[in-house]
Amino acid sequence: MRKWTVLLLLAVSAWPAMAAKSVNVGQVEDLLDKLHGKSDGKVAQELSDLELTERVSPARLAKWEKDFPGSRTHEALIKLADLATFLNPPAEDVVPIPGPDSATQERMLAMAAEYVKTTITRLPNFIATRETTHFEDAPATQSPVANAPMMLGMSTRSMRQPVGSPSVSNTELKGLHSTGTASATVTYRDGYEVHDADTEPGMNRGKLPKTLTTMGEFGPILSVVMGDVLRSQATWQRWEKGANEPAAVFQYSVSAEQSNSLVKIPSGGTIEDVYPGYHGEIAIDPATGAILRISVVSELPPPWQAIQTAVLVEYAPVMIGEQSYICPVRGVAFYKAPATNAAAAQQRSAGDVQTQLNDVAFTQYHLFRSKARIVTGESEQGDAPAGSPAAAPPGAPAVPTVATPESRRP
Repeated sequence: MRKWTVLLLLAVSAWPAMAAKSVNVGQVEDLLDKLHGKSDGKVAQELSDLELTERVSPARLAKWEKDFPGSRTHEALIKLADLATFLNPPAEDVVPIPGPDSATQERMLAMAAEYVKTTITRLPNFIATRETTHFEDAPATQSPVANAPMMLGMSTRSMRQPVGSPSVSNTELKGLHSTGTASATVTYRDGYEVHDADTEPGMNRGKLPKTLTTMGEFGPILSVVMGDVLRSQATWQRWEKGANEPAAVFQYSVSAEQSNSLVKIPSGGTIEDVYPGYHGEIAIDPATGAILRISVVSELPPPWQAIQTAVLVEYAPVMIGEQSYICPVRGVAFYKAPATNAAAAQQRSAGDVQTQLNDVAFTQYHLFRSKARIVTGESEQGDAPAGSPAAAPPGAPAVPTVATPESRRP
């Protein structure tokens, strides 16, 4: 317990160190009350110099976004909230009732494990829209990071930009700012999550450069973490206000020896496979065992200890067809590492770091339906629809299938 507590405190104390004014959620509420009626640019400017010391609840963030619908304020709000998403909530969001006894805690965790085990079979085939807003503290034309990790253990990937980007002057380097928003289609089919936006005409316009990306929110992250947690340790943290009833929040810590979270790190032209320890929180619906929120903060060992990666996913009921299912509604991915690229060395001082941040929203859930046409042997080949098996020439290779990355240690 002592070792785990120290790791958590170190991770929190080392979290994004922006040259900003520290404020709590209540102070932001007071500021926003004063800014009602101000221009979108004015509100965004006021928020840009702030750094939260507490996590913002989904309900509170939704209210802020509704009250201030401007595009610049929207970006400022989600950046402000996302940078604090791995911190503790304000006291007013904690339900002041005694925690459950150890037997009840074990029952809740067992229910969560059973929920993860069966949740894949509960989900129908569907499609959803993934909206990603990307933030970084350097222009998109420059990539100061040479060793961005690729996290495959939970199907979570951090990808570096192509080398050879043009250099820029110090005056062009910016603080953490949005580089754009991209839409993609996520298809969930036969228990697997398939990212196939490229196959949907018009769906991938304005696609972001390959910087920080995530996948696996529909199952792999839950199964990997819960599997590791059950073999490690989880401790009661608090009751927290939920959408309807209080949520049960546990802290967990997984050692490197127990970890099945694979991180692939480019190093000197090769790929290093690392299974780091990690920690985080799990928020559980105590009545059903449904996981409402899960966070993962990696603890990379030397020589990669300066790299910080973390992922958070929030789940909530969504309607797919005529039935409600618990699905991802929001995600946050955070990445911070020393700027070791040669181009960056010319522009930044030693010890500088680059930060990247993704805010992801999952919307527009629809049942996935496919159409099939039976072509008999007597049908002429020209009658078959283009791209169908009947239209393929003799000897053509089979269409490859898409598989999710292996999430278990060999």
